[in-house]
Order: sequence, then structure tokens, then C-alpha cells
Amino acid sequence: MKNRTLALVTVLLLFSSLLFGCRGKAAVPACLVTGDVENLVSLADLPRTYYTRIPGEKGSAIPLAKLVEASAPLDSNFSVLLLGVDGLFARLAGDELEGCYIVNRGGTWNTVAKEHPVNAGIKDLREIIIVAEGDDLDLGVNIISQTENICRLTPGKMALGETICYPYLDGETKIEGGYGISLYKQKKVIPLTALTEEEIRSVLVMGKEGEYEFLIGFGYLELNKNEINYLLPKDRFSIRNIAGVIINPPVQSVLDTYADSIHYLNLGEKVMVIYIDGLGYHQYEHARDLGCIPNLAALGTAGRVNTIYKPVTNAGFAALVTGQPPAVNGICARESREPKVDTIFDWLEARGKNHVLIEGNGSVLKLNTNTVYSADLNNDGSNDDEVFNNALTELKKSPDFIMVHFHGVDDAGHNYGDCDERTMAVLQMVDLYIRVLVEEWEGRVIITSDHGMHSLDDEGSHGSFRYEDMFVPYFRK
Repeated sequence: MKNRTLALVTVLLLFSSLLFGCRGKAAVPACLVTGDVENLVSLADLPRTYYTRIPGEKGSAIPLAKLVEASAPLDSNFSVLLLGVDGLFARLAGDELEGCYIVNRGGTWNTVAKEHPVNAGIKDLREIIIVAEGDDLDLGVNIISQTENICRLTPGKMALGETICYPYLDGETKIEGGYGISLYKQKKVIPLTALTEEEIRSVLVMGKEGEYEFLIGFGYLELNKNEINYLLPKDRFSIRNIAGVIINPPVQSVLDTYADSIHYLNLGEKVMVIYIDGLGYHQYEHARDLGCIPNLAALGTAGRVNTIYKPVTNAGFAALVTGQPPAVNGICARESREPKVDTIFDWLEARGKNHVLIEGNGSVLKLNTNTVYSADLNNDGSNDDEVFNNALTELKKSPDFIMVHFHGVDDAGHNYGDCDERTMAVLQMVDLYIRVLVEEWEGRVIITSDHGMHSLDDEGSHGSFRYEDMFVPYFRK
């Protein structure tokens, strides 16, 4: 009897140890490091290697500087918000974190600040938010119009700004023969109308993974840890982790190159697409006003169309030849090369039509077409003249579809800047090539680009969600 009782007590003690041990572990609050960071860091999940002794005190703690380093701030110039559950928070400069520790006491996370005023010691921490202090438009979410970069938001800046708490309908349930309930989530949001005085008729929202949504009216920007989402609460519609929003965007885009080409081909016409790499709409306007591009100007005013995010060559090229945004065609970054959907060349091949691509000295995408490469044979620093000569040769074969890819404007823009006179001189030469190609071609002509270019000190760059990069000219003849 005594042995049975002892065994029962042992089992109960073991069960209690497991039960309360699990509860104790779960009771430690998460307390996330979030905001303008690459990594979300949960304090409760950090290994013991992050802990150290606080000088002059018992117990161990996490140095705030080490914690911030683990989160990988997106900007070297940043501040740190220590936010308590009561809403009180302290703001520390990112280069003044020495002597600051985070310690778990009594089941809550608390700040011990040895080198700071006493009110830096926030008790019962709920969140640690990193705020990027720089003005880099590559960080966060950009709101733009067709002619202006309106504003930039980052998760950190949004946490410091004026947000409203929106009761977002998450779901509705009802018991058969009983009552029903509605479930809501409180979301921190900013209405898009609060960020611009422009009347918002429509928006084009693009996600960082290549999502592309044209929407009527306006919605809300939601702060969600280290991301900003776009919400249409009444429709229970959202786009996660957005790159930017275009207010009142053009109706047309570079995606129309694919559809327009097929339209003309179905009418029995031949099509030539002239693709001027790196020519933004503002560069086109500048060149037109200077009188640098008389042959393009003779075609009439180019349409202003939007490109896709990310505005880089391979992603823009893929949009031209697939008619699909990056989230669909699979080309979202510079490293991607093989479209996941059929291209215009696949369409042509399936119908037995002749097609050719005139490229520079290397391939940008893996495409199912006859590609003619154009090395810089005369060593003049550009292969645009070789592209032009190869295009003339192929025109004589009268293909059903030809795409001619000039790289010189993009190269000059990177070297000198988007509107530098040397960049304009390259565009002027391309304009002369275009005159001859159009004169020699019997068929439809589409002239466009993949992305624009913006100034960066004495050079040019692209790849940002800003109006200089996101709008390009579009001609049909």
C-alpha cells in the first residue's frame, strides 16, 4: 500500500512539474523588437548567449545594443523606442545605447538604463521599436502621384505618427438555432486621404513581392510590426507588405506592350517593339523640351504609363514580354531570369510566326526566341550602334515580330545622371536610330521603356518606388 501511494505521489509531482513548467514558460511575455528592421526579434525566444551580467547588480540581462543588432536596423541612423504596456515610451538615440539593458523581473520585461536619466527605465515593456531617421526613399512605403513623390512612411515613423484605431471586421459566426457574433480586430491605420490634398479617384498599390492592384477610391495604410499593409476594410481586402501607392495612376502600363502586340498580330500586322532601357517619362519630357529627340517628337506626345515594382531591367523586361506583373510572372528581383508564364515569343512560336530579339552583349532573361547579341565591336564604349545595325539586318528578313533593346540610355544614366547632357546625347543618337528603323519597317511600332532613372549625387540610379523610376513613355505607330 505504501509503495502504491509513493508511486502515485511521484506521478502527480511529475505531472504538476510538467504542467506548471509549461505554464511558466508560456507566461513570459514575447515583447518584440520591430519597426524599421529586417528581423523581428522576440525577447522570450532569445538564447542564453544573448544574456550578460549587469555591472553592480545580481542576475543577467540582455544588452539593448546587442538586441538591436540582432534585429538588423534598415538604416544606420536610427532611434529606439522603449514602449510600455501603459503607453509610456522613451526614445533613445541609436548610438547612445551603452549601459542600457533589458531584464525579465517578475514575469515582465523592464529597462535598466545605467547611463541615461531615470525615466528611461520603462517598466513592463510591450514593444521595442526601431525608427529609421534617414530620408532614403528605398526604405518603407512611398506615396506618389504621376509627377511628385508625395511622402514616405516607414513602420517606425508610422509608430511615432498619428494613427487611428480601426475596428476591422475579422469574421462573423452563428450557432444554428442560437445567437451570432461579429469578431473585430483593432488595427492601427492611417487613411490615405490624410497624406495628400489631391482628390483620390483611384490608386495603384504594389507589393514588395510584385503584387499589382488597381483599386477605385482610397483605403488605409496599416502598421503591422515591421510591415505596412494596404486595407479596404469594408471589402475585407488587404495587400501585405506594400512598396508604394500611386494616387490617380495612368490607365495604361508597360504591361500593355504584350496585349497591344498580340492585338496587332491578330489583325495580320507585323510588330516592332523598340525598347529603350532606363528612359523615364521625366527624361523624355526633358529631352523633348531641349529638342534632342525630333524623331520621337514627330510621333506625337508619348503616353505616360507606369511600370512595375521593382523598377529594374529584368523585372520591367519580363512585364513587357509577358503582360503580367512580377507576382505572376515570377521576375521580382535582379537575380530572377526565367519567367514562370508564357511570353509573347511563346505565343508567336505556338502560331508558327517568325520572331527575333536584338539584344546587347548578353541575355537579360531566358526567352524562347532567336536572340541576336550585339558586342561592342568598334570599342566605342556602347553597343547601341551594333544593336542598330543588327536590327537593320533582321528587318530585311521581314519577321512577324521584332524587339530591339537599346541599353545606352540606361548605361549613361547610371554613369552621369538621369538628365545629364551626356545622357541626353546618348538618347539623341538612339532617336536617330529610331528614325531609320521606323522608316524601314512596314508594320506597327511600339516604343517604350522598362523603368526610369533618378539622380543620386553625380550619378543615376533606379529601383525605388518614386515617380522618376515608376513612369515611362509609351508610343504606338
